[in-house]
Amino acid sequence: MTDLRLVAVTPERSHLVLEDAESNQFRVPIDERLANALRDHRSSRGPQKSGQLEIALESQLTPREIQARIRAGRSLEEVAAAAGIATERVERYATPVLAEREHVADQAKLAPARRASAGSAPRLGELVEQRLAQQSVAADSVTWDAWRGEDDRWTVNLSYLAVARERNAQWTFDPRGRVLAAANDEARWLVDETAPERGEDGTPTPVRRLASVPVAEGHDDTTAAGSAESADEVYDREADEGRHEPARQVARAGRRPAVPSWDDIMFGARRRD
Repeated sequence: MTDLRLVAVTPERSHLVLEDAESNQFRVPIDERLANALRDHRSSRGPQKSGQLEIALESQLTPREIQARIRAGRSLEEVAAAAGIATERVERYATPVLAEREHVADQAKLAPARRASAGSAPRLGELVEQRLAQQSVAADSVTWDAWRGEDDRWTVNLSYLAVARERNAQWTFDPRGRVLAAANDEARWLVDETAPERGEDGTPTPVRRLASVPVAEGHDDTTAAGSAESADEVYDREADEGRHEPARQVARAGRRPAVPSWDDIMFGARRRD
């Protein structure tokens, strides 16, 4: 690598004029990247300032932009591709930001999962752990993360495998007030004690309800409640009437018509007073 020294600035102040040991001159355009690199170099302190200047000159992104993208949830590989440099070069600036994201996720796990009831509220991490254990979710598939959006609000993300499918639950989180708010259905299901369990396909199991028994026509009971008992009463009454009907028929068949008196036969039926 050839060392160059600054010898002048072009009259229009658009380029720097550099010169090597053999007096060969070179021009470098004064663009935004160079200006940012020099600004960061002047404001930096410690042994990293030379590395910051180097990456600022080679990268399409400044160190500050790299950290901003990592804080917003971008991966090292994504930022390295956008900057046009190796992942190892990005990692030195991403390490403190990744630690910040991990710290925010840990804070969210210690925050109340919902409003306090009976004087206490379960922590998000504890409640989620119990919920996932009920679903037999492998602990090594659970990953917590956090990132900050353009509106400066933090999003906490939980990913895990259930029924051979990756699921993601998200909450918005205020680290100062330790306030959580579920941001999708998966997060709401994890913190809701009344939510139904999931079936083998991973979908919530429907709540079972007793089917109403139809009431026979003419029956006094018109409500669906207690319909099973009402149906038994209707059946017993009909069966009882069926058992007694033959006896009634025999009784009616055994009755004899009234025999007229002798006076009625001789003189005809008389009208009774």
